[in-house]
Amino acid sequence: MDFLSAVKRTVELRAAAEPLPPPRAVPLVDFARALGEFGVIAEYKRSSPRGLIRLDLPPWTYFAELSAHVSAFSVLTEPFWFLGDYRFIGIAKAFKPALMKDFVISKRQIDIAFGYGADAVLIIYKLVGREAAMELAEYAERLGLTPVVEVDNARDAREVATWGGKIIIGINARDLSTLEVNLQRAFEVARALRGDVDYIIESGISKQEEVERACELHAKGVLVGTALMKNPPLARELKAAAERCLARR
Repeated sequence: MDFLSAVKRTVELRAAAEPLPPPRAVPLVDFARALGEFGVIAEYKRSSPRGLIRLDLPPWTYFAELSAHVSAFSVLTEPFWFLGDYRFIGIAKAFKPALMKDFVISKRQIDIAFGYGADAVLIIYKLVGREAAMELAEYAERLGLTPVVEVDNARDAREVATWGGKIIIGINARDLSTLEVNLQRAFEVARALRGDVDYIIESGISKQEEVERACELHAKGVLVGTALMKNPPLARELKAAAERCLARR
């Protein structure tokens, strides 16, 4: 069983114990507008299927330290592989717009994202398939959330680009079947999308030149997790790289 199949089964088991969505108490923010021409999205990720990343960094410390250097936060809420928690969304939201990153297979999960204060929600095309991804993205938009539809190849990216609406495509450099990262492949998918739709590049970003490359390809932003969890001051350098690129565009 590959990782996506395993995690989908886990999400199905979680569904019976998921909390009722709380009433939303914070305003919605346009996530795409918050990214501006190009934004760095910092992800709070304590663990991954490959092992622990960092447990000594509280979410409030992370969000406060990085808030001056990033445009938004991504919050892992999956509890088993990533040690996430829905409550992290509200902490992030106190500083910047927040994307709920989980393995979303139902509208109930989108209701939970909305209730806890997220402004955007991740939907993985390969996890749920075309029809369900479209339905979930449309539902998220009806609630006012920005759907970030994640793909890892040019064919699926071009398909999602035809859907319209306020979708942001998330090009994942990680193959979710093997968990291998290939940033060059993500850049190739980006070249296939240029000018068609807003998109961000996810996974594998850790260097200034990689941020500049994504910006040069007219991405809307980059999502950076492990590198910033291990070295939060890197956010300042990545912001500077983005600003250099934007000055040349």
